[in-house]
Amino acid sequence: MTCRTAKILLAATLTAAGLSIAVASPAAAAPAYCTASQSGNGTTAYCYASASGTQFRAVAYCRYLTPSGSFDYSNFYGPWRTQGDPLHSTVVCGAGWSFVSANAQVR
Repeated sequence: MTCRTAKILLAATLTAAGLSIAVASPAAAAPAYCTASQSGNGTTAYCYASASGTQFRAVAYCRYLTPSGSFDYSNFYGPWRTQGDPLHSTVVCGAGWSFVSANAQVR
């Protein structure tokens, strides 16, 4: 094996490893004053009155097993709620999708 071939193989291996890490589920933390947790096959989120007047919603990160055997990933979003109100935001992964992680989004 020539040095050039070895470098190309090494670069391809490192690129493939980097892509597999990039596709992995992101570590997500709910924004300050918010909680987000798994609720069945989805997410329930609530944000406390500490930032009253802003809005929040639940975000469920889900995956789908395609017919080819690979996974597709997508976010599903709950309804916007006003921070400090007694209502939670809840969302369920779509039909055929599996729950991966919970988060909340604010605006």
